[in-house]
Amino acid sequence: MDTNRFKSSHDFSNIQKNLHNNPGYHAESYTQQVKDYMNDMKTKNQEPTKQGFMAHAQKSAKDVWEEIQEMASEAWDKSQNHSKKDQ
Repeated sequence: MDTNRFKSSHDFSNIQKNLHNNPGYHAESYTQQVKDYMNDMKTKNQEPTKQGFMAHAQKSAKDVWEEIQEMASEAWDKSQNHSKKDQ
């Protein structure tokens, strides 16, 4: 992981660029994830539910958020260290 700069694909000022750089955020991708979830539940002889899928999706979003927090924290720490050296 490049800790020297925040991922260029996470441009908070340009939503369309984010969608282009992160194709996992498209509705079609979630449709496939629903299908995969339903197949997975059926192979486990369990009933697929919307609530179960949403819990799965929430876990995925939490993992992404934790990764973003880590990168942002590292960027902050590096900026603080550089500004102290410049003083």
